[in-house]
Amino acid sequence: MKQPSVKRATQLELEAKIEELSRFQEELEASRNKYALLYDLAPVGYFTFNRGGAIQTVNLTGLRFLGVERADVVGRRFQEFVADDEYFVFVNFQEKVFQGSGKQTCRLGLRPRNGRQQYVRIEAMVTASGEECLAVLVDITEKKQSEQALSESEYNLAKAQSMTHVGSWSFDPDTARVKASDELLRIMRLSRDQASPDSFAEAVHPDDRDNVMRHLRLGIEHGKSYEIEHRLQFSDGVCRWVHSIVEPSVNSAGKVVRLYGTTQDVTERKRAEVELSNKTSELQAIFDSIGDGITVYDQDGRIQHHNKISPRMFPGEMVPGRDCRDIFHAGLPSLPEECPVERALRGERVETSLVSIREGRETLYLDVTATPIKDAFGDRNRALVFFRDISEKRLQEMYLIQAEKMSSIGVLATGIAHEINNPLTSVAGCAEALLRRFRDRPALKDAPGLEDFPHYLQVIVRESYRCSGIIDNLLSFGRKSDGLSVNIDLNIILLEILELISHQPNYRQVRLATALQQGLPGVNGDPSALRQVCMNLLINAHQAVTGDGLVEVITSGPVNGMISVSIRDTGCGISKDNIDRIWDPFFTTKEAGKGIGLGLALTYNIVKRHAGEILVKSKLGEGTQFIVLLPVTRK
Repeated sequence: MKQPSVKRATQLELEAKIEELSRFQEELEASRNKYALLYDLAPVGYFTFNRGGAIQTVNLTGLRFLGVERADVVGRRFQEFVADDEYFVFVNFQEKVFQGSGKQTCRLGLRPRNGRQQYVRIEAMVTASGEECLAVLVDITEKKQSEQALSESEYNLAKAQSMTHVGSWSFDPDTARVKASDELLRIMRLSRDQASPDSFAEAVHPDDRDNVMRHLRLGIEHGKSYEIEHRLQFSDGVCRWVHSIVEPSVNSAGKVVRLYGTTQDVTERKRAEVELSNKTSELQAIFDSIGDGITVYDQDGRIQHHNKISPRMFPGEMVPGRDCRDIFHAGLPSLPEECPVERALRGERVETSLVSIREGRETLYLDVTATPIKDAFGDRNRALVFFRDISEKRLQEMYLIQAEKMSSIGVLATGIAHEINNPLTSVAGCAEALLRRFRDRPALKDAPGLEDFPHYLQVIVRESYRCSGIIDNLLSFGRKSDGLSVNIDLNIILLEILELISHQPNYRQVRLATALQQGLPGVNGDPSALRQVCMNLLINAHQAVTGDGLVEVITSGPVNGMISVSIRDTGCGISKDNIDRIWDPFFTTKEAGKGIGLGLALTYNIVKRHAGEILVKSKLGEGTQFIVLLPVTRK
């Protein structure tokens, strides 16, 4: 009976051991799974490599680093996943690991995946067998990128400071510690080891040191920002100017814990300011020494600067801040199209004339030139205006014009007197006939013979009007110019001159052809002066023709804002040697007593003063053509 019970007990013990072993195996499996899970899900990559760099084992994190599946990685060399430029870095690192010199560390860049560069830190050591190494990979991409960004920022800051000559610094009032950038040390001529408060203070010019230190103390005590310019004095005697901006950093208790500053080398700017000041004084002296009035108008047409001559021309109006209407368009609220300042502000260069009539002052005749001053940014212009007093010259011209008119009138006087004499003779004859009849036969006033009386009256009226017309044209031409500009119809002026010339007997043999364009636009100018231009050219044309010939007068336009007056003759023409001299005063090819050589010189000046052009075409023996171009009156 004992033997079965022993056997039973042994069986029960064995079953208990089996159960305990099974439970231990389950716990072991659970623990193995737990650690396998921890191994795979660890935030670092675990690898084992053989001597050739082939991957033996790897966890899931390591697979994610490489971007492959487990089946595609075992047996492959880790070098395949390393960036090309760091291939030999890993090879050398692996050699050191298998040399058994303890744990080795290196940083590598892996091949980019999806356009993203990845960086890892590898720590590895060889196993006891010496055939494998265990490696841990840590992702340092963000840290590497931060380091690169910081390095790039520091480089850019250093470059910016070097290019702008601006150094940065900070000062701790408690520790008296100064941190300075490389550019600041270069400006202060200090090495990194010499960067101390005393060294910085010694570099300040002795005359400026107290002021600099006073500002520094106030910044520390009161926590206020400030700016200061001062000099630096170096041991070799060189002096430099710097500009500093200081900002305090204050804690919650209101205490200044640090001062931050930037210091810029402004020596070149200071030198430029001195040179600019000297140049400004020099230019102002030149500005004031010019005999013409000079005025600068701002973008709104207001006086900004002027030289000393301008107020003498316009004592009450030439004041900084006053606008151009006081001089160019008094009484108008806005800038008209014809205002030279307005046109210059629009970018035009303007040459015009101005007659200044002020009560209690002498009348001024001025040449005005307005030129735009381009803005540095190209947005808005200013205007530079020159006023040249030509009053004396203008009066002389008017005297010369009047003298030339009188000379022309003298040339025409004989013919006009002859023409006036004929109608006056008819008037006198008819009057004498009537007087004889009324004297001899008093009863005639009641006689049938009075039927002739109306005829004689018609003759008297007709011839009287003819005389009146001739005299009116003559007086119109001889009237003295007042120098004022008005709107003029050149066709009317030409017809007046042609009427005067047509009564000259010597000119009757010359055929006259006219083609005056109807509706010709007006021009703005001095009527008397333009009459003189037409008279000079027409008389020259008629005088150039000897015997039978033709004088042709044509008006046309506008073309490019200009109208033209062409006066052509079939006379003797002008030689090539003389054609360039015809505008010179007192040059003439006429016989003595027939001209003094001022006609074409005055004509040229008058046309130029009216912003026009005068052209000449001539061939010796075939004739000459003068073409006068004048700008159409702007509306």
